[in-house]
Amino acid sequence: MRPRTAGRRLALQYLFMADMNNYRAVESPSEFFKTQRLAVGDNAAGEGGFVFDEDNPRRDEAEEFAAALIRRVESGRDAIDREIETAAVNWPIARMGVIERNALRLVVAEIECGGTPRNVVIDEAVELAKRFGDRESGAFVNGIADKFGRKEDAGAQK
Repeated sequence: MRPRTAGRRLALQYLFMADMNNYRAVESPSEFFKTQRLAVGDNAAGEGGFVFDEDNPRRDEAEEFAAALIRRVESGRDAIDREIETAAVNWPIARMGVIERNALRLVVAEIECGGTPRNVVIDEAVELAKRFGDRESGAFVNGIADKFGRKEDAGAQK
């Protein structure tokens, strides 16, 4: 798995855990990553929820990217949520599933930072939603992320 792909996956897993705990008494991202490393066991290929085995030389790169995404989401969560709700007509953020809203938070955070093509960010978020959400999650994330991405493109052209 590529480091940025793995980083997005770790970030989604962390944000899911934090969201489920209402952002109270959650471990730090670095502690969460350590827990994930210890839980890998025989499943180094990432078929379960885990991303890297202990010996992967690019694990640190993935964890650094995940930590940066997490910081971006946590520091701007209210503004990010407003952006999502603007794109998601009639879908308040609280009504969305935990996987879907956190995948969208990652999309908004990463697109606003720039550096990665919008279609890559959206495609990866859709794949995460399909993997960890229900059968409609991928389509839901794709629709809202695409609306947000087009709005960003229109804003950049002004």
